[in-house]
Amino acid sequence: MKTQAEADVVVIGLGPVGITLCNLLAAAGISVEGIDAAEHVYALPRAIGMDHEVMRIFQNIGAADAVAKATGSYCPSEYRSANGALLRRFESPAEPYPLAWPPYLTFLQPELERALRANAGRFPNLTLRTAMELVGLDRPERPVLTLRDKKSGELTQRAPRYVVACDGANSFIRRALGIALEDLDFDEPWLVVDMMLEDANASLPETNVQFCDPARPHTYVCGPDRLRRWEFMILPGEDPAEINRPERIWDLLSSWLRPDQAKLWRSATYNFHALVAEQWRVGSVFLAGDACHMTPPFLAQGMVQGIKDAANLAWKLIHVVGGGSERLLDSYEAERKPLVREVIEITKRLGKVICELDPAKASARDTEMLEAVRAGQGVQVRQNLFPPIRHGLIALSFEGRPGTGVGEPCPQPWIVGPFGRMRLDDALPPCFQILIVGDMDPSPTLLDKSRRAGIAVHHIAQERSYPSFLVEEERVLAEWLRLRGARAVLVRPDRVVFGLAGDAREAELLVDRLQVMLGAAAPMTRGADAVA
Repeated sequence: MKTQAEADVVVIGLGPVGITLCNLLAAAGISVEGIDAAEHVYALPRAIGMDHEVMRIFQNIGAADAVAKATGSYCPSEYRSANGALLRRFESPAEPYPLAWPPYLTFLQPELERALRANAGRFPNLTLRTAMELVGLDRPERPVLTLRDKKSGELTQRAPRYVVACDGANSFIRRALGIALEDLDFDEPWLVVDMMLEDANASLPETNVQFCDPARPHTYVCGPDRLRRWEFMILPGEDPAEINRPERIWDLLSSWLRPDQAKLWRSATYNFHALVAEQWRVGSVFLAGDACHMTPPFLAQGMVQGIKDAANLAWKLIHVVGGGSERLLDSYEAERKPLVREVIEITKRLGKVICELDPAKASARDTEMLEAVRAGQGVQVRQNLFPPIRHGLIALSFEGRPGTGVGEPCPQPWIVGPFGRMRLDDALPPCFQILIVGDMDPSPTLLDKSRRAGIAVHHIAQERSYPSFLVEEERVLAEWLRLRGARAVLVRPDRVVFGLAGDAREAELLVDRLQVMLGAAAPMTRGADAVA
């Protein structure tokens, strides 16, 4: 058995979550090895929607332009009754977009994964190995991995500092560690069908639609370019294998399309689950994505939450490998697990609305929802459904609660600076940052504390006449802060808001609190002593 030179981190599983984590770590100079049992990306239908936070993560690894080629716009979503009555409508915020990306996008997952793998080739400190199967995990406190090359049968071992399991719902690592899954009581079988339109004049909805029809709940999604997706609930007594035959699929689609109007690209049957792992860390081994949570698809949050796991864990691993306190890694599960559990509960509640098979209960549901529509409560902004981080490395009040804006993604305006027009993150180093707007001046004490803590301080002006390197175009950040009674924000490396401040003294206190919570001074970061 051969032993390989060790990476700082080994990532098991190279789906969207694993390959994103590899890119995030490698972009910061961490030595990473990514392992996947499959030789090629998964070809069957899985995720189709993602949000602006995910695109921002891709932006921060330099992959946004490549990923954008696999994306399309995300239509508003409607819930409709069996007779077509509008029960609810979900919309996204209008421009200017708070994170500089459209709040929701559709995408082609195989192409997205290929773009992320191609982006990984930019990093000499990142090695990807496919057709390599994990067959053993020993000593999670100081993990030893045994891998088998699926082509040659050769066994090799790895002993990295950290291991992250992104190996999906049937995670080998989760099972090897004996970690149980908490069942949140949702288990519904569905058929997912992806069609490629060949007739541009086919009469199809211009919105995404959840058909809350007790005879057979089903979903229609407008994907990128010519892709259209249908999802059909598999009814009690039906055979998933039988309903996945092309003849049955065309029968289900008969009221939508003729066979000459579209081509069946791919289809699969799934059980939509609501599950959360009871532990997300054992020793130096972490779980992320489907390995530690499974979300019904009704709000397109499965892959989205997994990639947010990756972003949350990545900066903490980077900090610790760079000499920071090991205890920071405890905040990963503390932050992500309750948030994901809440997202799953929200999604599950909507799923139960959609999946109702009892005609009497469906009729009562329709009556209640139609009344809400008539009362002007039928339209919701999708982003408002989801909670911020409420635990972990954020500034809490004396009552132990996060203030308004804390734990949310910090806005990312379009700015004009020395290198032209760009999104804010592209102009700033990937470290802790204090962003100041308006006429607030950083005190010498704040600048000194920030410099010693490795925190970059930047002034974001709203007028070009102001003596600042960075000027935002549409007051996105300034207005966000104004509505929260603040003039400065301390932002984490994952672009999550640590805390808000109304003046320099409050900002100094945020720096002090951050230092205490990190347990040690942050390593010095490029650009941390600059004020722009």
